[in-house]
Amino acid sequence: MNRIQFVFQKSLIFMMLGVLVVTTGMNTALASPTVKTEWSFPVQIGYEEVAKVARLPLSPDTMLIDSRPYEGRYVHGYIPTAVSLPDSAFEKKAKDILPENKQARLIFYCQGPDCVLSHSSAHRAQKMGYLNVAVYTGGLPDWEASGGIPALGVEGLKGILEKNEQYILVDSRPANKFAEGSIPTAISIPDSKFNERKGMLPADKGVRLIFFCGGYDCILSHQSADKARALGYTNIAIAEAGYPGWTKIYGSGAAVGQAKPADTSGAYPVIEFEKALATGQPAIMVIDVRNPAEFATGSMPGAVNITVEELEKKLPNLPLDKPVVFVCTTGSRSGEAYYMAMDILPASKNFFYLEASIKFLGKGKYQISPNSK
Repeated sequence: MNRIQFVFQKSLIFMMLGVLVVTTGMNTALASPTVKTEWSFPVQIGYEEVAKVARLPLSPDTMLIDSRPYEGRYVHGYIPTAVSLPDSAFEKKAKDILPENKQARLIFYCQGPDCVLSHSSAHRAQKMGYLNVAVYTGGLPDWEASGGIPALGVEGLKGILEKNEQYILVDSRPANKFAEGSIPTAISIPDSKFNERKGMLPADKGVRLIFFCGGYDCILSHQSADKARALGYTNIAIAEAGYPGWTKIYGSGAAVGQAKPADTSGAYPVIEFEKALATGQPAIMVIDVRNPAEFATGSMPGAVNITVEELEKKLPNLPLDKPVVFVCTTGSRSGEAYYMAMDILPASKNFFYLEASIKFLGKGKYQISPNSK
């Protein structure tokens, strides 16, 4: 081997080592935290896996669990869809909160790699017979550092309102729901009108934006939060309990402006709706206005999926020889679809919506709870 060949091969080796070092460093920087101590739980997962389940619609076989204290931590910020089961209350509350299915996937988290609470709860769950348990070691700090949008309890939201901090509170429900009442200081930007009304958001991308809608099963605030993040806003949260959660603790908000009482003339009677579907050949047409991902998890037999955003284009082509009933999860989007339909075809008497909360259980099964007025 001559000197030139030797120098070339030596340089090539150093270059390959350099690439290896850089690549290894990148993997270390991007990897989610893990811990290995006498108290750590052996199965630990990272942000990417949690991000797949921390979203609506909920997976029926997975539960995300916050092991931190409720008042001191959870209400001030948590990973979306997570339930609160403080490790200190595990023995007392676990049987009421955890699913009956021992095969269900349970993911515990707390306040980062040094936090023992999630590991302690995971060990306890395993002793109870749960077979698919894991710990998100990075917890809420890693979730936010990785770009995840946090959720917020209504008690934490009330604290923000009382401190008079700089924030924008956005009601993502349809305008008719906002007019019936909303959380104090909220502005109305319906998710279906987000692009039209995004100019109502502040120019400063660092201002805190808090979105809410019709409760834990309502996806509108999640969708609006994602849209705001795509616009470059960096300080976003979702008040998942929404207006129902607020009114449960703090009472109803006053109707906005000079809004008239809610017009429920288009509300289809729940009893008649269930009777119609029970016949097997219903005398009504059911239009599910949720998004395709929600619809894919289950709906009513024979239901057609048309989102609110698609309705204006598709409405004129619908057969209107029998009642058309719009449905969703909380009654918000179905009500919006009804008013939109009446605007487009005001002479029609065949449009209705279900003023109810619906849990879609898959395989054509569902539970309907009429909304109280």
